[in-house]
Amino acid sequence: MLEEFKKIEKNRKESGIDEYIVKLDHIAYRVKIGDREKLMAELTNVLPYRLFKSFKVVNSNATTTCLKLEETLPIIVISEGLTEDSVVEKYCQKFGSRVHHLAYEVTDIEKVVTIQKSRDIKFTTENIIGSEEEGIKQIFTMPTKTSNHIIEYIQRFGDFDGFFTPSNIAGLMLSTEKLGEH
Repeated sequence: MLEEFKKIEKNRKESGIDEYIVKLDHIAYRVKIGDREKLMAELTNVLPYRLFKSFKVVNSNATTTCLKLEETLPIIVISEGLTEDSVVEKYCQKFGSRVHHLAYEVTDIEKVVTIQKSRDIKFTTENIIGSEEEGIKQIFTMPTKTSNHIIEYIQRFGDFDGFFTPSNIAGLMLSTEKLGEH
């Protein structure tokens, strides 16, 4: 098994992808209705995170809260569906409350996607979500087979320091709507 790991690591390095991935940006959870504040309390009990932002994602019928540790990364993002038919609640009914994705900041998302597609990495959508004008571009990989979590690639532009815009978070959430049905 270690030989297979070394072969994959060598392939990844040779692809050039490593030069574009900067750091872990945020860790995102999806939790069942009623569990967002419980998870917030559990995490802030054992880690010195504080409430950073909270907002409703109207298009996905969900609410999202961000917790921050001083001025460092990663941010912790917790999303909860507001009704049984929300994308988040449907995901949680299928997979349980859990880490949904790990987001990595990248320097050139188009190159990252091109390289990863050439390596047969699949994404939840054909197109990158967001734009340079909005200040952010993002895309999700399909879930890993072993632990069923997603990798997100994220690139910010200009002075944008957020984690998403109302339009792109809805697009990202909706891109995961069919997971588990393939």
